[in-house]
Amino acid sequence: MKKLFILIFAVTFTACNAPAEQVGAGFFTNDAGEKYVVGSDDITDIWVKYIDAHNERDMETIMQMDSDSIGIVGPDGSRINGKEMHEKALTAWFEAENPKWEIYWAMPYEGVNNGATWVVAGHSVTLNIEGEEVKVNSMIDGEIIDGKVSRFFVYNMAVPADNSDNSEESSDE
Repeated sequence: MKKLFILIFAVTFTACNAPAEQVGAGFFTNDAGEKYVVGSDDITDIWVKYIDAHNERDMETIMQMDSDSIGIVGPDGSRINGKEMHEKALTAWFEAENPKWEIYWAMPYEGVNNGATWVVAGHSVTLNIEGEEVKVNSMIDGEIIDGKVSRFFVYNMAVPADNSDNSEESSDE
C-alpha cells in the first residue's frame, strides 16, 4: 500500500509540475504553423565567436564553424554556397574592403515545432572603400545547426556620414 501511495504521489507531483507547452509567437510562411520562442544564449555565443573570427581574419576557425553546405544570401541578393565559395569570397572581401564588425544586439530564437535554432543580430560594419571609411548597419539572421553556422541572410542599411564638423554652422547662437 505504501508503494502504491508513493507511486500515485510521484505521478501527481510530476503531472502538476510538467513544463507548460510552449506556444510561441510569429510565423514563417514557408513553414505553416511554426511559432518561435527565445532560444539559448549558447547560440548567441556561437555567433559572437564566428564574428570575432571574421574580425581576426581567422579563416581556419571560420571554416571550422561553417557547415559544409553553408548558404549565404548577401544584401544584394548574391548567393554563396559551400565552404570553398565562402572562403574565396571572404578572402577577396577582406583584401578589398577590410570589413570590421561590431555586434550591438543579438537575439537567439528557436522554432517550437521544428526546433530550428537561429540568431538575429545587429552589426555596425566599418569598410574601407577606395580609401574612405564607410559604415553600414547589417542585420544578419543566421541558422545554427549542431554548433555550425548553416546559413544566414544579410540585410544592410547605409549610415549617413558624420556631420559633426558642420555642427557649429547649424547651432543656434
